[in-house]
Amino acid sequence: MRQITVRSIPEELLREIREHARREGVSMNQAVVRLLKRATGLEVAGDRKRRDLSRIAGTWTSEQAAEFDRVVEGFEALDEEMWR
Repeated sequence: MRQITVRSIPEELLREIREHARREGVSMNQAVVRLLKRATGLEVAGDRKRRDLSRIAGTWTSEQAAEFDRVVEGFEALDEEMWR
């Protein structure tokens, strides 16, 4: 594999890369490679570890998610009288 050197990385970008690496539990190098793959559209599905509970809790279909959104829609309404 080839290597590249990147100079003059802005501090805010470096912070974001570090945070990404920490969040994903990977090295800075792995984080940069992942971010570059994603930015260029080369990230392969399944290339990343899943960090959710879908494996043990299941997932919803689009229809189930839409039904849930429809049912809880009323909870998003604000009672203007209460907030005066």
